[in-house]
Amino acid sequence: MKAGRNGEQRRVAWAPVLASAVLVLCVGSGPARAQAEAQPLAAEPLLYLALVALTIGAAMIAAFWLIRQQAATAEENVRLRADLADALTEADRRAGLLTDDHQRLVVYAGAGAPDIIGTLPKNLGVPGEPASFLDFSAWMDAGEARRLEAAIAQLRTRAEPFRLEIERPDGRLIEASGRTVGALATVRFAPLSGLREELAALKVENARTNGMIETMQALFDAAPLPMWVRDADERLIWVNDAYAKAVDAPGVTGAVAAQTEFLNEQDRTRIAATRRQSSHFSDRLSAVVEADRRNFHVVDAAGPFGAAGLAIDISDAEAIRRELDETVRSHSETLDQLTTAIARFDDKTRLLYHNAAFARLFDLSTTYLETAPDHIGILDQLRSRGILPDDRPLRDVKAEILAAHRATQPTEALWHLTDGRTLRVFASPEPRGGASWVFEDLTEKLQLESRLNSLVRLQGETLDYLREGVAVFGQDGRLRLSNPIFAELWGLSAEFLAAKPHIRSFAATASVSIRAPLGGEAGPTWATFAHAVTAFDEGAREAESGEIELSDGRVEAYGIVPLPNGQTMLTFTDISDAREAERMLRERNDALENAARLKSDFVQHVNYELRSPLTNIIGFSALLRSPETGPLNDRQSEYLDYIGTSTSSLLTIVNDILDLATIDAGIMDLDLTDVDVAGTVGHAADGVRDRFRENDILLNIDLSRAGSTFRADGHRVTQILFNLLSNAANFAPAGSVVNLKAVRGNGEMVFSVSDQGPGIAPGEVARLFERFETNPSGGRQSGAGLGLSIVRSFVELHGGRVEIQSGPKGGTTVTCRFPLDRDEQDLAAE
Repeated sequence: MKAGRNGEQRRVAWAPVLASAVLVLCVGSGPARAQAEAQPLAAEPLLYLALVALTIGAAMIAAFWLIRQQAATAEENVRLRADLADALTEADRRAGLLTDDHQRLVVYAGAGAPDIIGTLPKNLGVPGEPASFLDFSAWMDAGEARRLEAAIAQLRTRAEPFRLEIERPDGRLIEASGRTVGALATVRFAPLSGLREELAALKVENARTNGMIETMQALFDAAPLPMWVRDADERLIWVNDAYAKAVDAPGVTGAVAAQTEFLNEQDRTRIAATRRQSSHFSDRLSAVVEADRRNFHVVDAAGPFGAAGLAIDISDAEAIRRELDETVRSHSETLDQLTTAIARFDDKTRLLYHNAAFARLFDLSTTYLETAPDHIGILDQLRSRGILPDDRPLRDVKAEILAAHRATQPTEALWHLTDGRTLRVFASPEPRGGASWVFEDLTEKLQLESRLNSLVRLQGETLDYLREGVAVFGQDGRLRLSNPIFAELWGLSAEFLAAKPHIRSFAATASVSIRAPLGGEAGPTWATFAHAVTAFDEGAREAESGEIELSDGRVEAYGIVPLPNGQTMLTFTDISDAREAERMLRERNDALENAARLKSDFVQHVNYELRSPLTNIIGFSALLRSPETGPLNDRQSEYLDYIGTSTSSLLTIVNDILDLATIDAGIMDLDLTDVDVAGTVGHAADGVRDRFRENDILLNIDLSRAGSTFRADGHRVTQILFNLLSNAANFAPAGSVVNLKAVRGNGEMVFSVSDQGPGIAPGEVARLFERFETNPSGGRQSGAGLGLSIVRSFVELHGGRVEIQSGPKGGTTVTCRFPLDRDEQDLAAE
């Protein structure tokens, strides 16, 4: 139609041109023909006329062509109008078909906004507005939206077609297919239905299932728990990495190929049997992992294709559980040892736990407490038994108990029982309900406080009547308490002491001062006392003591005693009289020591001076007995025997005195050897056998339990036995028996000598061991009184002891005990 209108416009435009051309030709032909008739034509006009005619001819030809072209254009316009009408009709028909088929097309024709054709069913919940429809993330899952947008971008840029099944949040499926049509990119959205919908749903479900399987498999491979899957023949078909690592396999493929089992055959048989009965197995089993037997909670369940299982390592949990049980048991045992009663109640006030002190405190039986009674019931029973007073209504008591259970902060109260006991009741609510109750018996504490107050009063009165000056200072150095003697000692007024002065002010206030020691040495002063009271020492404080001399001549013994809580007590005792008596005793002691030293020096000097003449006498006596000096008559021989006996006795006394002097000087050494018991006893007995024979005394020796040898100084043991037998021979009556017995046992070698003499009074036993002391009962011969002293000194030098027993009717037994477990080093050290 547009072409027809253009042809008409051109035809109308050319009509004036053609008319003008015809008019020119007509006008021009008249004068020319007249001039031709009038005169002959010239060359230039002819040429002009020819050009005009040519122009007119061309114009005519052009006009004719234009007329024909206009007609053809008109016919073409009519045909085009018909084709356009047909195309519009077909487009309307196709648009109707698209609209009726519940589809929506999105056509992208460039960088601008796309055209949207058609609609989708309303039950799909897809927005109808083009802008809302193109916002894919608003009406589909974010993942599906990203996937669709990526596919559309590839379609527009690279002309890559696509077909996607998009799942709506409600589960409905929409197919989105994209392709190019010429320069256009079209995306068709259509709901799936029927078989296609089912197929698409299956594809989506399959993809979801495969994704879930892959996700779960990734999870199972990353899980630290051994997992496995078996077929119907109980063969492994899949294991995870933790399984392969637990069985030391090179990998999951190797573990499956080698059928390396995690559990032993007995456990696998038990699992299979249990699974056949109840389709699943769940129990604790043990397995060896990394050379260590560990406990696992094994779960194995049957499925359509076989069975699957996993093992949860509960070794650490079991260890923690055992440790927790042990801790709970230990805590329970610890709480049972406490004297404080403890009970815990749940949110319904029922008893959950109690210690032994709780049952003892209220005299509740274990059978009753094991029934888990509630708190109110326990209180009701205590009221009915007369333990709790009934001066308050039970409902008020119940209200207090319930309030304590519901409280957010701990509560505390005092209960006064009918038997006079006082309890401090502390209730602490638990975060998850219930409360813990602590019943502390304050009866003893209150009694102790009362006694303490009485003791404090008694202490104050006692301090007031002490003869020593006492003052207690606090950690800050100020006076806490003092007694009158302290004030009198230093000349302090009552007003000054009542003000609780600092210790540094005492030096200037006291009327009596401390004298400095003679010789210019530093001595204690009030500064010393102040430092002891106020100093902060890192280590433990220790008590100090000493003496000071006051300006009035008195001598005081002071003491610095640390007390708890940083307090310090100063004590001052007047020892002037004691020091004077001590001075006198010291002077007397010095005099006694000088006398003893003179005595010892005299004895040693006399002994050494006697030994030389005795040796000469003994030597000359022996010389007189020799045949070379000539024969002796009977009287001379008798006199020589007397001389020999007397000099031997005197030499023995001198030797004993020298031995005692050596022991006193601490320079005697023992020659320790294995002493032959029988030989030593026989040697000692031979020395006194003549005296026994002269006095008609029988010697009975018993060595049946003495053993063969023991470690000692044989010469000193012989001296000990000789002195004991000589002493017995001196006091035993004629015709009696002296018993010498040696017994080895209980780590000792025991020698005992007993006689049937007059005995010894109990009060005289201790004196017999003193030097130069003899038995007041008397004997045949009066010795020097050194025998038993020598015996005790030698026995004690061996580390033993001497005992004397005397019967009420006479008879004396002297026992010497030598320890067998003392070596030479111990004896030398002593």
